Amino acid sequence: MFLWFLERKTSALVFLYMDTQIRIMAVETALPPLTMTQDEAFDFIDENFQVRKGTKELYRRILKNPSVQTRSFAMTHPDEVLETDLDKIHLRFKKWAVRLSKEALLKSLEAAGLSPKDLDYIVVTTCTGYLCPGIASYLVEECGLNKNIHFADLVGMGCAAGIPGLEHAYNHLTAHPGSVAAVVSTEICSAAFYSDDSPDLVVSNSIFADGSAAVILKSFTEGEHLNGSAPLHPALSGFASLVEPDWRDFIRFRYENGRLRNMLSKDLPQTAAGGLKILVDDFLAKNKLSRSDIHHWIIHAGGEKVIDAVGESLFLLNGELKSARTTLKNHGNLSSPTVFFVLKEELASHEPQKGEVGLMVSFGAGFSAHLALLDFS
Repeated sequence: MFLWFLERKTSALVFLYMDTQIRIMAVETALPPLTMTQDEAFDFIDENFQVRKGTKELYRRILKNPSVQTRSFAMTHPDEVLETDLDKIHLRFKKWAVRLSKEALLKSLEAAGLSPKDLDYIVVTTCTGYLCPGIASYLVEECGLNKNIHFADLVGMGCAAGIPGLEHAYNHLTAHPGSVAAVVSTEICSAAFYSDDSPDLVVSNSIFADGSAAVILKSFTEGEHLNGSAPLHPALSGFASLVEPDWRDFIRFRYENGRLRNMLSKDLPQTAAGGLKILVDDFLAKNKLSRSDIHHWIIHAGGEKVIDAVGESLFLLNGELKSARTTLKNHGNLSSPTVFFVLKEELASHEPQKGEVGLMVSFGAGFSAHLALLDFS
C-alpha cells in the first residue's frame, strides 16, 4: 500500500491509499573491452608479478581451475594493473566507472522502451573507488537525465550492494506512484588489485573482474497493466537483510600503503553459507514459503567454493545455482553487479513462467547479506 497525494485544502493534505506493484522492466550489463582468459592472466602474472615461487604456484592452481574461464578489465593493456601512482589509479577508476555505468544504464533504458528523461530516481552502488560527487552525478550529465532527478550513491557496501540498491529504488517508487527508477551497480575491481604473497590476495586477483549492470524498475498503480508478457517482468514483493559485525574481517577492504586491499578469509565460504541459511530460512518461514516454492535462485557468484558451500547449506544440489556458476565462468566475480549478471543469465537460460517465484541473494562486506523476493505473476 502507499499514499498518493491528491490535493491541498488550506493547510491540510489529502491522501488516498492505493495498491501498487514495483516491477523490474529490464536488466542489462556492460563490460570493458579488455577480456583475458585465465591462462593469459597467469602468463602475465608469471612474467610481471614480483612474488615468491610458491605464490606463483598458487596463482597457477587457481587460474587453471575451470570454474572461471574469462574476465574483463577496465584498461586498454594489462600493464595498467602494475601502476603504483595513486592518482593515476583513481583516474582509471573514475574514467571506466562512469563509462561502464553510462553504457549499462542506456542499454537498460532502451530495453525497457524508455528514454533518459523518463527516469525519476537513480541509485548507484560501488565499493572499488571513491568519487565526490558520486557516479550518479556524472550519469546526469553523461546520459542527459533530468536535473531535478532524485538520486543516491551507495558506497562501501561491497559485493552485497545491488539488492540494497533495489530496496532504495523500491521505497522511492512506493512513495512516488507511476515513477521510474534505475539501479546501477558498477565496480572496477582491478583498480583495487594489490600484489604480495598473501594467499587471500592471490584468490582476489584471480577471480575478481570489472563491469556494470543496470536495472530499470517501474511502479504500476491499481488497474494499470503491462504490455506484453515475454519475458515476464517480476514484481518485487519482499526484502530482508542480515548483518553480522563479528564476521567483518572475513570479507572487507582495508587501506594499505594508501591503496584499497581486499581481505578474504579462508573460512569465507562456510561463513557466507551459514549467514545465507539464517537469512533465507528466516525469510521463508515468516512468509510461509518453503525452498520448494522457489523456482529461480539468483545467488551472488562469489567464487566456486562459496557457491558450493551455499548450495550445500540451502540444499540446492540439483542445478538450481547453474546461473551463478555460468556467470562466474564467463565473467568472474564482479562484486556488486554480479547478482544482476546472474539475474540476466537466469532470465535468458531459464525463462520464468507465470506464477513462478524467484529469490535474489547478495552478500559481502560487513558481513552482510540481503535478499529480494521476485513474483512472476
